[in-house]
Amino acid sequence: MTVQSPSQNVHQGSAPLSNSRFVMILGVTAVLFFLGLVPFEAIPEIPVDIDSKPFFIPLVLTALLPAGRPGIAVALGTALGEGLRDMMEGYELDDPIGFIGYAVGFAIASYVIGERARSPFFLVLGAIVAAFVQAAFEASSFLFFGTESMGIVIQSTIGNTITHGVIWGAIPIVFLVPALHGRFERFLGFAPKGVADQKTPLAPLFSDEPANPDALLSARALQFRYPAQDDSVLAGADIDLLPFKVTGLIGHSEAGKSTLCKVLAGLAPKVTGGELTGEIIQPATGPDALRIGYVADDAAAMMTQTRAYMEVASALGGSSLSAEEMEKRALDALAAVGVNAKEARKYIWELPAQKQSLVSLVAATVNNPNILILDELPAQLDKTGKMLLRKQISRITGKGGAVLLVDNDVDRQLAICDYLAILDQGKIVATGHAAEILSDADGLSEFGIASPLQLTEPDKTTSAAAPVQNSMGTGRKPMLELQQIHLDDEDGNPVLRDASLVVRSGSIAGIAGAYNSGKSELARMIAGLAQPESGQIKVAGDSLTDWSVVDRLDHVATVIHSPFAFFSEPTVKQEIGRSLRGGKMDEAYIASHVAEYAAMLGLGEVLTQDPLTLPFGTAKRVQIAAMLPRQAPLLVLDKALGNLDSEGLALMHKALRSFIDNGGTVLLLDHDMDILSEWTDQLVFLSDGVLHTAEEDYEARLSQISRFGLDWPHAADIAMQRGQQAMTRAELLGASS
Repeated sequence: MTVQSPSQNVHQGSAPLSNSRFVMILGVTAVLFFLGLVPFEAIPEIPVDIDSKPFFIPLVLTALLPAGRPGIAVALGTALGEGLRDMMEGYELDDPIGFIGYAVGFAIASYVIGERARSPFFLVLGAIVAAFVQAAFEASSFLFFGTESMGIVIQSTIGNTITHGVIWGAIPIVFLVPALHGRFERFLGFAPKGVADQKTPLAPLFSDEPANPDALLSARALQFRYPAQDDSVLAGADIDLLPFKVTGLIGHSEAGKSTLCKVLAGLAPKVTGGELTGEIIQPATGPDALRIGYVADDAAAMMTQTRAYMEVASALGGSSLSAEEMEKRALDALAAVGVNAKEARKYIWELPAQKQSLVSLVAATVNNPNILILDELPAQLDKTGKMLLRKQISRITGKGGAVLLVDNDVDRQLAICDYLAILDQGKIVATGHAAEILSDADGLSEFGIASPLQLTEPDKTTSAAAPVQNSMGTGRKPMLELQQIHLDDEDGNPVLRDASLVVRSGSIAGIAGAYNSGKSELARMIAGLAQPESGQIKVAGDSLTDWSVVDRLDHVATVIHSPFAFFSEPTVKQEIGRSLRGGKMDEAYIASHVAEYAAMLGLGEVLTQDPLTLPFGTAKRVQIAAMLPRQAPLLVLDKALGNLDSEGLALMHKALRSFIDNGGTVLLLDHDMDILSEWTDQLVFLSDGVLHTAEEDYEARLSQISRFGLDWPHAADIAMQRGQQAMTRAELLGASS
């Protein structure tokens, strides 16, 4: 996305509801209510004009968000959603009166509920008030236009108050609001209602470092705290973004990197809510004022439009271009990164993950920003995507712009960045030239950061490691068997063509492929979310081909690449224990297993937190920790390891090996050849619907990796420079000794 730069010399605290957030709440409400109306139209009306509408949707928002401007935004959004639906069905004379009824009814309801979102009485009262006011307004049109008697008006008002306010209003929200209270509000930038806020306002900090006069953007003494959180995520961060330069930002997964990106991009607290102190200093003003492009770590979650080309066109909205010109420019820009016109007109969520990330990148750069902020974007891209990203970075810096790159891959940071900053506990603890910072192995280790392989000294006591074997023990029983599988995607294109594969028990098998090669479709098929056109799927000897998703749960645990779509519980502790509560285990057993898996994946300090509020990398560890207690013999990980820092990867590897030691089998589907080369016992490539067994010969395997659109492992790249052969870290350091 493209955002306006922060004001010069900003020093701000908690922000009131901005116009952009008001419009966002209005738009979210309108879309949700509009979509909810569609299935409810199928419910027959009761004469006269007594129908069913999903009032629980806007009522949940009304209950959770504050009264005042947020409540008015919800009320207007509800009216707009109904208005859009009315226009699709055909305009009627009474529609404007109904529109006013929605706006007035829900605005009043927001004040009736007030801060009492956890009170069933006021939830019910607010629902009935909203429905009664709306029904009374709409029924009054019968009198205005002389079509019905007063008795019919009263009958319609009472009937719709019951259907809208009680059946489809009060009853659902009494259950929904408590379940969502304290979770949903954060995404719209509000603290939970009815919770006493004892937090002391943030006291401003001061930096000893003056702003760099050469910087395009400087930040000093930044503190930031999210709504409903006691601790600050940023605790005095200083950073400079210099023209013509790429500045890297590294740190462990809870250091505050994503938050710093949001603050510099002007999104926090403007969109997120919360408290901010410190200074953001932008020397340039007027026509030279900064234009900031920003890509989030979860790119799809930051998009504001429903279709890909619309996301890019919206970034051009401040220009003098016509709608047709903006659409054409958006389509051309997307085509340049491999998103064709058909894909560009799809709903964003229908695109593969890499295409979603590229859409976000195009939207961030289409307006030629002079600062580009990239939050862990390289981890979401395959070889082709990374090449496109490098091209955009070079274009921005070549014109005098600055790039801030957050990336956990220190070898990639070494290759791309001019400068580097380490963020720890919300503060920049080291900054300087990238090569200098990354050469300090002891300094990196202090903050839980691994040294780049390029700069790691070989272990003189280690002999050269043997080449990776592509074998999993032929004596073991098969755990996963794909037999002559033919699978098509939703457009009828082949994903798998007569594919067969055997993964034996007690191993980690890897399927490597570029984005859009079909890895996610294959994972969905194994989980039961997609059905093959022909062939057999067997797990532990049982044919699962005709089994439902639920029937497969005891055999297969599948982890998708987007953790936030997975979570349903209010705390990490409950999320990890969710799969155990469906059985007959007592609470002591569940608690001990939750503690075991939390410790295994380094989650002990976040057990009481809402998983939806966690950093992306930590959320991925929670997602896998929640799958392990199910004790399904096969664990399928679909691009589930990206965005993890070195500590997170080490914990994950140890957890997976423990899972295997206890009889499990793991299938990794990814494009990251570093992880696949280091971790797997068997490797196959997926390309053009065909599974290719990895070659044993070193040169032949490198040729396969290149041919199938993947990056070589870092070890292979470095070994090639040194005239050696290595696929893994151990092989490289052993070969160097």
